[in-house]
Amino acid sequence: MVRPSRKREKLIDAANDLIYKQGFRQTTLADIARESGVPLGNVYYYFKTKDALGEAVIGARLEDFRTRCETWEKFKDPRDRLLGFLEMPLELRNLLAERGCPVGSLCQELHKEHNALTSQADSVLRAHIDWSTEQFRAMGKPDPETLGIHLIASLQGVSLLASTLGDASVIDQEIKRLREWIKEL
Repeated sequence: MVRPSRKREKLIDAANDLIYKQGFRQTTLADIARESGVPLGNVYYYFKTKDALGEAVIGARLEDFRTRCETWEKFKDPRDRLLGFLEMPLELRNLLAERGCPVGSLCQELHKEHNALTSQADSVLRAHIDWSTEQFRAMGKPDPETLGIHLIASLQGVSLLASTLGDASVIDQEIKRLREWIKEL
Protein backbone atom coordinates (compact mmCIF):
# COMPACT_ATOMS: atom_id res chain seq x y z
CA MET A 1 0.00 0.00 0.00
CA VAL A 2 1.26 3.48 -0.89
CA ARG A 3 1.88 5.79 2.09
CA PRO A 4 -0.50 8.78 2.08
CA SER A 5 2.39 11.27 1.95
CA ARG A 6 3.79 9.43 -1.06
CA LYS A 7 0.46 9.32 -2.95
CA ARG A 8 0.64 12.98 -3.87
CA GLU A 9 4.17 12.53 -5.22
CA LYS A 10 3.12 9.45 -7.20
CA LEU A 11 0.21 11.39 -8.72
CA ILE A 12 2.49 14.26 -9.75
CA ASP A 13 5.08 11.87 -11.20
CA ALA A 14 2.44 9.96 -13.16
CA ALA A 15 0.80 13.18 -14.38
CA ASN A 16 4.17 14.61 -15.39
CA ASP A 17 4.99 11.53 -17.46
CA LEU A 18 1.55 11.19 -19.05
CA ILE A 19 1.28 14.89 -19.88
CA TYR A 20 4.67 14.66 -21.57
CA LYS A 21 3.57 11.57 -23.53
CA GLN A 22 0.00 12.54 -24.39
CA GLY A 23 -0.43 16.25 -23.76
CA PHE A 24 -2.31 17.99 -20.97
CA ARG A 25 -5.82 17.92 -22.43
CA GLN A 26 -5.55 14.31 -23.64
CA THR A 27 -4.54 13.09 -20.17
CA THR A 28 -7.44 12.31 -17.87
CA LEU A 29 -7.49 12.05 -14.10
CA ALA A 30 -8.45 8.39 -14.58
CA ASP A 31 -5.28 7.88 -16.66
CA ILE A 32 -3.21 9.48 -13.92
CA ALA A 33 -4.86 7.41 -11.19
CA ARG A 34 -4.27 4.20 -13.14
CA GLU A 35 -0.61 5.08 -13.91
CA SER A 36 0.13 6.09 -10.31
CA GLY A 37 -1.65 3.17 -8.67
CA VAL A 38 -3.70 5.63 -6.59
CA PRO A 39 -7.48 5.07 -6.62
CA LEU A 40 -9.35 7.72 -8.64
CA GLY A 41 -11.35 8.82 -5.60
CA ASN A 42 -8.14 9.61 -3.77
CA VAL A 43 -6.94 11.87 -6.59
CA TYR A 44 -9.60 14.40 -5.59
CA TYR A 45 -8.34 14.41 -2.02
CA TYR A 46 -4.98 15.73 -3.21
CA PHE A 47 -6.08 17.71 -6.27
CA LYS A 48 -9.57 19.19 -6.51
CA THR A 49 -9.25 19.74 -10.26
CA LYS A 50 -7.14 18.64 -13.16
CA ASP A 51 -5.79 22.20 -13.38
CA ALA A 52 -4.63 21.94 -9.76
CA LEU A 53 -2.72 18.80 -10.71
CA GLY A 54 -1.39 20.67 -13.75
CA GLU A 55 -0.09 23.40 -11.43
CA ALA A 56 1.72 20.75 -9.39
CA VAL A 57 3.31 19.31 -12.54
CA ILE A 58 4.47 22.76 -13.62
CA GLY A 59 5.86 23.30 -10.12
CA ALA A 60 7.71 19.98 -10.31
CA ARG A 61 9.22 20.91 -13.67
CA LEU A 62 10.32 24.28 -12.31
CA GLU A 63 11.83 22.63 -9.24
CA ASP A 64 13.68 20.14 -11.45
CA PHE A 65 15.18 23.02 -13.42
CA ARG A 66 16.19 24.84 -10.24
CA THR A 67 17.86 21.69 -8.93
CA ARG A 68 19.80 21.37 -12.18
CA CYS A 69 20.79 25.03 -11.91
CA GLU A 70 22.34 24.35 -8.51
CA THR A 71 24.55 21.74 -10.16
CA TRP A 72 25.63 24.15 -12.91
CA GLU A 73 26.21 26.98 -10.43
CA LYS A 74 29.08 24.96 -8.96
CA PHE A 75 31.13 26.03 -11.99
CA LYS A 76 32.85 29.38 -11.34
CA ASP A 77 32.96 30.41 -14.98
CA PRO A 78 29.54 31.27 -16.50
CA ARG A 79 30.77 29.85 -19.82
CA ASP A 80 31.28 26.49 -18.10
CA ARG A 81 27.80 26.78 -16.56
CA LEU A 82 26.31 27.25 -20.03
CA LEU A 83 28.30 24.30 -21.35
CA GLY A 84 26.99 22.24 -18.43
CA PHE A 85 23.47 23.36 -19.28
CA LEU A 86 23.94 22.00 -22.80
CA GLU A 87 24.48 18.52 -21.34
CA MET A 88 20.78 18.41 -20.41
CA PRO A 89 19.44 18.07 -23.98
CA LEU A 90 22.11 15.46 -24.68
CA GLU A 91 20.96 13.43 -21.67
CA LEU A 92 17.36 13.70 -22.90
CA ARG A 93 18.10 13.38 -26.61
CA ASN A 94 16.11 10.19 -27.21
CA LEU A 95 13.07 11.47 -25.33
CA LEU A 96 13.33 14.82 -27.10
CA ALA A 97 13.42 13.04 -30.46
CA GLU A 98 10.42 10.94 -29.47
CA ARG A 99 8.24 13.55 -27.73
CA GLY A 100 9.77 17.01 -28.08
CA CYS A 101 10.63 19.28 -25.17
CA PRO A 102 8.43 18.72 -22.10
CA VAL A 103 8.50 22.43 -21.26
CA GLY A 104 8.05 23.83 -24.75
CA SER A 105 5.34 21.32 -25.67
CA LEU A 106 3.31 22.09 -22.56
CA CYS A 107 3.65 25.85 -23.04
CA GLN A 108 2.58 25.57 -26.66
CA GLU A 109 -0.44 23.43 -25.80
CA LEU A 110 -1.62 25.64 -22.96
CA HIS A 111 -1.19 28.82 -25.01
CA LYS A 112 -3.90 27.60 -27.34
CA GLU A 113 -6.39 27.93 -24.49
CA HIS A 114 -5.08 31.02 -22.66
CA ASN A 115 -6.13 29.90 -19.21
CA ALA A 116 -4.66 30.26 -15.73
CA LEU A 117 -2.12 27.51 -16.37
CA THR A 118 -0.67 29.34 -19.38
CA SER A 119 1.36 31.89 -17.42
CA GLN A 120 2.43 29.28 -14.89
CA ALA A 121 3.79 27.03 -17.64
CA ASP A 122 5.45 30.07 -19.21
CA SER A 123 7.30 30.64 -15.94
CA VAL A 124 9.30 27.44 -16.51
CA LEU A 125 10.40 28.53 -19.97
CA ARG A 126 11.05 32.04 -18.63
CA ALA A 127 13.27 30.51 -15.90
CA HIS A 128 15.40 28.92 -18.63
CA ILE A 129 15.69 32.24 -20.45
CA ASP A 130 16.42 34.21 -17.27
CA TRP A 131 19.08 31.77 -16.09
CA SER A 132 20.78 31.77 -19.51
CA THR A 133 20.59 35.56 -19.64
CA GLU A 134 22.31 35.78 -16.26
CA GLN A 135 25.17 33.65 -17.53
CA PHE A 136 25.69 35.90 -20.54
CA ARG A 137 25.47 38.94 -18.26
CA ALA A 138 28.11 37.42 -15.95
CA MET A 139 30.32 36.98 -19.01
CA GLY A 140 30.00 40.73 -19.61
CA LYS A 141 28.28 40.29 -22.96
CA PRO A 142 26.26 43.15 -24.43
CA ASP A 143 22.53 42.47 -24.73
CA PRO A 144 22.58 39.30 -22.60
CA GLU A 145 18.81 38.79 -22.84
CA THR A 146 19.00 38.51 -26.62
CA LEU A 147 21.73 35.90 -26.21
CA GLY A 148 19.68 34.03 -23.60
CA ILE A 149 16.63 33.99 -25.84
CA HIS A 150 18.77 32.87 -28.77
CA LEU A 151 20.14 29.93 -26.78
CA ILE A 152 16.74 28.78 -25.56
CA ALA A 153 15.16 29.32 -28.98
CA SER A 154 17.87 27.16 -30.52
CA LEU A 155 17.22 24.39 -28.01
CA GLN A 156 13.45 24.59 -28.44
CA GLY A 157 13.84 24.57 -32.21
CA VAL A 158 16.13 21.57 -32.27
CA SER A 159 13.76 19.69 -29.94
CA LEU A 160 10.92 20.36 -32.34
CA LEU A 161 12.99 19.27 -35.34
CA ALA A 162 14.28 16.14 -33.63
CA SER A 163 10.73 15.18 -32.65
CA THR A 164 9.25 15.96 -36.05
CA LEU A 165 12.00 14.12 -37.89
CA GLY A 166 12.32 11.36 -35.28
CA ASP A 167 16.07 11.90 -35.36
CA ALA A 168 18.11 12.49 -32.20
CA SER A 169 21.25 13.19 -34.24
CA VAL A 170 20.01 16.71 -35.04
CA ILE A 171 20.29 17.41 -31.30
CA ASP A 172 23.90 16.26 -31.33
CA GLN A 173 24.67 18.53 -34.28
CA GLU A 174 23.03 21.60 -32.73
CA ILE A 175 24.63 21.06 -29.32
CA LYS A 176 28.02 20.83 -31.01
CA ARG A 177 27.35 24.11 -32.81
CA LEU A 178 26.09 25.80 -29.63
CA ARG A 179 29.14 24.64 -27.67
CA GLU A 180 31.44 26.17 -30.28
CA TRP A 181 29.41 29.40 -30.23
CA ILE A 182 29.62 29.67 -26.42
CA LYS A 183 33.35 28.94 -26.40
CA GLU A 184 33.93 31.66 -28.99
CA LEU A 185 31.97 34.32 -27.10
